[in-house]
Amino acid sequence: MIDVHAHLCFPDFDRDRDDIASRCGREMKAVIVSSARYDEGLCALEVCRRFGNLFPTLGYHPTEGGESHRKVMELIRKNSDRIVGVGEVGLDYHWEKDEAKRELQKKIFSEFIELAKKLKKPIVIHSWDAEEDCFAMVADSGLKALFHCFSGSKELAMKIVEVEDFYISFSTQIFFSKHHKKLAKVVPLERMTLETDAPFLSPHKPERNYPWNVAISAKKIAEIKGVGVEEVLKTTDENAIRVFGLDSIRK
Repeated sequence: MIDVHAHLCFPDFDRDRDDIASRCGREMKAVIVSSARYDEGLCALEVCRRFGNLFPTLGYHPTEGGESHRKVMELIRKNSDRIVGVGEVGLDYHWEKDEAKRELQKKIFSEFIELAKKLKKPIVIHSWDAEEDCFAMVADSGLKALFHCFSGSKELAMKIVEVEDFYISFSTQIFFSKHHKKLAKVVPLERMTLETDAPFLSPHKPERNYPWNVAISAKKIAEIKGVGVEEVLKTTDENAIRVFGLDSIRK
């Protein structure tokens, strides 16, 4: 099992991060430790240095605003040989309603797109209520792109998967969201990956979410598509390996 998006460096895991990482080593093929802020990125680099099957991405959440994204960009440049992707980055119109600040989000996102292109790294996209604009900004980028926690329309989902090397990541939301079940029905398995967005989106609230809960998503997707759970896990694992260049973990 591979979780392509887990925030193991959120404060929710401060008390037992090493225990969680150790369990991931026993039960998971790999976990992509995602970050969306500078301090979280520093932590992601450190925890991934100490645990062999954890791999970091460095990013900047669109609601952060301001100019502090430049520190994250410099961190990405300095650690380009250690990271497996740029992200999460993107746009967020759910929380941000101000048009001027949305335009700033686009400017910052475009800078990260160019950086990912320069470093030849995949990009992990945050697109809450901004899916159409995010897609428009990366559609002709030539990048590998992963639409994290995608919640857009079925029509846009089909446009995304028509682009070479674009994938849609299904979170544990599929356990409780009718919309995500509908998305899973139309998106080809060959363009899916699995994530938890841990500690968020737990299928067992009020518990935290954990990377190994991708097994719950795999089971639900298998039911929706009428295939075996092993087929879902095998295909989504291969997709994750392809996106993030994790050839070394193939067994």
